[in-house]
Amino acid sequence: MRPMASQLLSILLPVFTIAAIGWTWVRLGRPFDPATLSALVTTIGVPALLLSSLTRSAVTPASLLEMLAAGALALAAFAAIGAAVLRFVKLPVRLYLPALMLPNTGNLGLPIVFFAFGEAGMPYAVAFSTLVQIGHFTVGIGLASGRMAPRTLLTTPAIWAFLLALALIGTGTPLPGWAADAARILGGMAVPIMLLMLGASLARLSVRNLARPLGLSVVRVAMGFAVGLAAARLAGLGPEAAGALVLQCAMPVAVFSHLFAVRYGGPANEVAAMIVLSTLVCLATLPLMLRVVL
Repeated sequence: MRPMASQLLSILLPVFTIAAIGWTWVRLGRPFDPATLSALVTTIGVPALLLSSLTRSAVTPASLLEMLAAGALALAAFAAIGAAVLRFVKLPVRLYLPALMLPNTGNLGLPIVFFAFGEAGMPYAVAFSTLVQIGHFTVGIGLASGRMAPRTLLTTPAIWAFLLALALIGTGTPLPGWAADAARILGGMAVPIMLLMLGASLARLSVRNLARPLGLSVVRVAMGFAVGLAAARLAGLGPEAAGALVLQCAMPVAVFSHLFAVRYGGPANEVAAMIVLSTLVCLATLPLMLRVVL
């Protein structure tokens, strides 16, 4: 077994390197179209990654349902704890809760789980990330806008890919060879593009008035790690599933929270600062978190 320091570097360096390329690319003024890349990842890359990782693994429907139950428990705990913290510091719950409740499981969480656990951890990470994506387009939009839009779920490709994968696994039906190869190749673009987009997003965000966003950022990461550990233990998850859940739960504020804050007139500047600061807090504490879950 590799020394822990070497193992941690092998996980962290690819994440930092690819995100740094995205950051540098934007800072150099090179063309970068986040709308197109985001559409590619959300409508093709992540659904293909989900379908490929689930159908190529030995994961069972029961273990996926256990993961989803643990993930739902974690998100409910985030909502309760986040609301309590926001009330304590006298901030409007509706406007700030999505940032505390819904972590960045896509741009950062999936790559970290991939480099930490390889293919064995990806089905669980993608399942939880799909659950969080559902949260963004229901609770996230509902809180940011003041009205729920559950109909959005019907146009979320990751959900349909997840249901298809469950049906295939449950019936023991393999994907045709050409479809499996296509899903594997298309899914392979998701992780690097998400990391490039993370770096590009950080390069474009401006940070002001750091005190309150820093405090909320620490809450997001610390709460996520603690709740993830508790939820994994309560659900009795296996090593890969538990590690994927804990790491995903401890991820920073999602870029979606900033997009929705901008779109619906929320505290966009503070949420932007929380994205930057919580990402730094997460990356700074990631070696410790990896020591716990590996």
